[in-house]
Amino acid sequence: MSVSAAGRTGGGRLKGASLVVGGAALFVLGLFVVATGTGLSGLLGMRVETFGHIDCRDTRTSKGQTVWHCFGAAEGVGRTRISFADHDGRNDPETITATQLTEGGRWFAHSSTIVGYGMIPLLLGTGTAAWGGYRVREAGRRGR
Repeated sequence: MSVSAAGRTGGGRLKGASLVVGGAALFVLGLFVVATGTGLSGLLGMRVETFGHIDCRDTRTSKGQTVWHCFGAAEGVGRTRISFADHDGRNDPETITATQLTEGGRWFAHSSTIVGYGMIPLLLGTGTAAWGGYRVREAGRRGR
């Protein structure tokens, strides 16, 4: 009984290619989140506003942490809720710049926390795509 090597080679390439595609999708998701957290989302056509009259209503925040929800007002937007705002633990910030991902959707503050969360899928996607590329390359070598 003999086993064909061609079947294994095709499977290795297919698995590697799917890892490359999945890794690329994770990378794009992470890049999108990082762009939102840094404020570069305005270049992608998303709405960016600076809010004043900030009220975070959170007295448990330590210095340098993030508040899940603050409220602020901007011209043309009115009073709205802003997620993931950086806070010093004592005083509410004077202004918060935030991005709205979809029309009528939630506002996300430009903060280091969002950038940190975005780095997770960005780095995982990079590693997954690289591993998939390695598997495709190795499957090609074995098939020769």
